[in-house]
Amino acid sequence: MVDSRRQRFPAVWTWRLLAFLLIYTTWAWAGLRPSFHWVGVGAAGILLVAMFFEGRGSAWPTVRRDPMFFLGLAFLGYLAIQWANAGRTQYFDVGYRRWTYTDPPWRGWPSAFARADAAQMLAWFFPAWMIAVAIRSRILDRHALRRLLTFVACNAGLLAVFGLVQFASGTPAIYWVQPLGGHFFASFAYGNHAGPFFVLAGGLAAGLLFREIFDVRRSSSDGPAALSFRHPWRVAVLVPAAVLCGVGASMGFSRSGVILSVMLGIFAAGYLWLRAWPLLQPAGRLNLAALTLGVLGSLFFLVAGFGSHGIRKEFMLRPAVAGPLRTAWDRIDLELGGRPRFARAAIAIWREQPWFGAGGWGYKYLVASHVPEEQWPLLEKRGWANVHVDFLQYLAEFGVVGMGLLLAALGVLVRDLVAARQCQRNAFCAMGGVSLALTVVFSLVDIPFRCPAILYTWVALLAAMPAMGLVRPSRASATGAWQSDISKRTER
Repeated sequence: MVDSRRQRFPAVWTWRLLAFLLIYTTWAWAGLRPSFHWVGVGAAGILLVAMFFEGRGSAWPTVRRDPMFFLGLAFLGYLAIQWANAGRTQYFDVGYRRWTYTDPPWRGWPSAFARADAAQMLAWFFPAWMIAVAIRSRILDRHALRRLLTFVACNAGLLAVFGLVQFASGTPAIYWVQPLGGHFFASFAYGNHAGPFFVLAGGLAAGLLFREIFDVRRSSSDGPAALSFRHPWRVAVLVPAAVLCGVGASMGFSRSGVILSVMLGIFAAGYLWLRAWPLLQPAGRLNLAALTLGVLGSLFFLVAGFGSHGIRKEFMLRPAVAGPLRTAWDRIDLELGGRPRFARAAIAIWREQPWFGAGGWGYKYLVASHVPEEQWPLLEKRGWANVHVDFLQYLAEFGVVGMGLLLAALGVLVRDLVAARQCQRNAFCAMGGVSLALTVVFSLVDIPFRCPAILYTWVALLAAMPAMGLVRPSRASATGAWQSDISKRTER
């Protein structure tokens, strides 16, 4: 009994620290305010200590065999070099008659324009790396991971409730404290961040819900169509969490967020019916139809009641400011908010410094030099410090070397998910995979991965999915994979 408690003690602290890091980031300005970063970074540091010292070194044998650990560590080291080599001052070059910047302290090394900007990159990616390392260290078994992800999904539902109350109050100040000029929802000062976050959290909640629905106990006396939930309270909690996340995804008043939430809803409904139809008798199918209509009706009335005007306004064609639009491309460029021209600017900035990039937030210092002067007011009014295409901005700021390290670490996570045979025909993996993919699609036209709340949740879900793919079989005769997993855990 003592040994068992000693083995479980480090898992308790790892779980608590992971939960705190994920929950805190979503509520504290979605992790965007630099003044709040020290709490998240501190929690990630304590998590690292807890893993290796409270676990009495049990995590290290697994971590040291994980290439993601070393690739992520190398990427953080690269960001640290950019931070240490920051400091470039703007001046007017008389000879070339243009504004330019001085060289960094160490020429030829990775650098950044301002140390505070480079430090923000470390504050973003160190906790993200620590979340992936902790989940992949196997300190938490799949039951603890399920509880963690359920906690994250329910927290997202509560955040949506907070956002609805805040929106209904009509306040122009986020948290009723800080006035903002643009639309915001819940803790997201940038409305377009709310859409992908709640789409991601909604997919997570739906995946956990379907896991409970299809991980069933079948009684031989009742026949194959008699289904019962092992944990009805989980279903009762996850249904409203998924509905609230669907509402929150639309309340950001993001055109892309609304479209992606509808796509997720259609996929979820189709997957539910495809899996449930052969398992249900006619009465059960009627009940499922009633449940589906009830959920869709709740979504519709909540969204229509709170945000019909904002959503309708978002889907209206934008008026041209400077004269009529001559070509179809002009209309596309206008509807995309000028993203194509700034994407071209990001490519031009990367080509100037292809290997090491311009440093964290370096794009905002150089973009004015790569767009026509008549577009400079747009930079000031719209705050185009971001390309609104995540891949291009990270490429321009980190270069081939930094982006290569980042993608290599990400590739290990994706590789392990693809190689996890237990994720095939698994409800949780299906919904989780779709929500991960929709977030990536959103990053092609906006900046979800420059929001720590989205980044951390996305990384946690991706890292946990291979372990969460293992579910208890519905029949007494367990599969070989399940028995192997049980025996391995017993031996440990």
